[in-house]
Amino acid sequence: MRHLIIFCVVFICCACQTAQTVPPLTESPALADLARQRAEFLNREDVSEALERLRELEQQALQLVPDEPLKLGSLGSAILDIYPGSHTGHYVLARFYEHVESTDARQQHEQALENLQQAMQTSGDGTQRSPYTVMTMYDAHTFAKTRDASPVGAIYQSSAQAALGYLLIARPDDGPLQQSFFDLSHLLELWQVGQAQSDIHANPWAYIRSIARSDGAAQTAIGAYLTSAEKDEDAIGWLKAAARTDNVLANRMLARIYWSQAEESTDEARKAELQELSLENHLHAIALGSTDSMYTLASMYFNDVYEQDNRQAGIALLKQAADLQHAESLIYLGHLHNIGKYVEQDTEQAGQYFARAAALNKPQAVLNYGRYLINANSNEAFANHNEIHEWLESLADEGNAEAMIILGNLHARGIGTKASSSRAVRWYKQAVREASNDPDVVNEVAWTLTVSDIDGLKRIRYASRIMSRMMNAREQARSRPEFLDTWAAVFAAKGDFTQAIELQKQAIANATKQDREDVLDILQQHLELFKAGASITEKAP
Repeated sequence: MRHLIIFCVVFICCACQTAQTVPPLTESPALADLARQRAEFLNREDVSEALERLRELEQQALQLVPDEPLKLGSLGSAILDIYPGSHTGHYVLARFYEHVESTDARQQHEQALENLQQAMQTSGDGTQRSPYTVMTMYDAHTFAKTRDASPVGAIYQSSAQAALGYLLIARPDDGPLQQSFFDLSHLLELWQVGQAQSDIHANPWAYIRSIARSDGAAQTAIGAYLTSAEKDEDAIGWLKAAARTDNVLANRMLARIYWSQAEESTDEARKAELQELSLENHLHAIALGSTDSMYTLASMYFNDVYEQDNRQAGIALLKQAADLQHAESLIYLGHLHNIGKYVEQDTEQAGQYFARAAALNKPQAVLNYGRYLINANSNEAFANHNEIHEWLESLADEGNAEAMIILGNLHARGIGTKASSSRAVRWYKQAVREASNDPDVVNEVAWTLTVSDIDGLKRIRYASRIMSRMMNAREQARSRPEFLDTWAAVFAAKGDFTQAIELQKQAIANATKQDREDVLDILQQHLELFKAGASITEKAP
């Protein structure tokens, strides 16, 4: 079932409780045996009705927290009367007693909530593989609130770990959006038992449809499923309903759908209308903290989708996302500063952006920073961040061949370490062993070990062996002009200029046929070298 996409949903609004009776101070519920307490509640004969009432009260109470704390006393007590293990019940009563300045009562409920959340955290770690177990979705919202974050989205999902999971996205006061996974499978089981369905692990979609009228997380799940089934018009209706509850994911999905429809439209007026709808939803998502929309919209601005005047707005969006630790935006800013596009060229600033992205420990960011340091060919640049070797070695330990190549390059040039051709070659060979079926890896290593200007780095026989093996085995590789160029360079380095010239002519012919204007000039220059009986030597890596 293709209904697992990472999403954000739902802060549902409903009618407010009007009673204002102050409840008496009661003892904290017995928390030593939370499993028993939970089991007793779920085994009640009227559990379905009790659970529905519990969710109604929790929903209403959380909505009243910011503006009407005096109404929380009676609501919180009613919640705990139904289920003493409700996180939300203790949370709202703590806020009530805080407002009426009853310190002892506030501390009692704060301690009860802390105990409950500690118990919850023993059930999992909040990841998709190990979700937290809670009674209702509103306990998940309460968990976010106790960490000074506001729920901005959620979606129901199914996985091997949870027949009915709940992914909550929350926006902290300062920082990027956060996500936590929760297990609500018992809700599905209770509903299916009530529906007289014998298989309690059946498809959860019937349950999700049954609650979708008033549940933004369910609306988003349905919209996502319809999108994956390419039923965009049906999906739009559900996602628009979800977006009305400030659903960052629904806005993101709507933006993508409208953009896709604009790309396919042949009516210019309709195309412009769809582009504006995409823009509108990206802006809503940005207002809710979506760094993905910041990045996407910036890219659109740079491509003049919304006029050239927006390019500086694109830079501002990338910086906003970068401040929220969005690795792709940091990399993009590094690239723009490195080449001086849309901003003044500043390689030092570029290095700082690449380093910040790498520090987030995202593989692609680490690789980009490593490439930057090699191109900068400077230990001064390396001094900005001396952990790159450690980060790359960690990726290499996971079998990342590109990280191995970059480590080889750093050792070859002596960037952040003492130059050593032997250590560099070991890394290159390890990369080929790890990714012997990857033509790009083989080609890069063979090129470096064939044309390098570094004394002791060339390994012509090894380069010839790996390159010939790949080219003889892969017809598709023989169509690539850059691969033929490397192969020709290997033959030239061995002194076989006849074969080098033949291969280079084939590389030029393929590049011409493929309209590869980006490589034709350099291919022709290499051909002239071979005709003159000279091999290629250049700065490499």
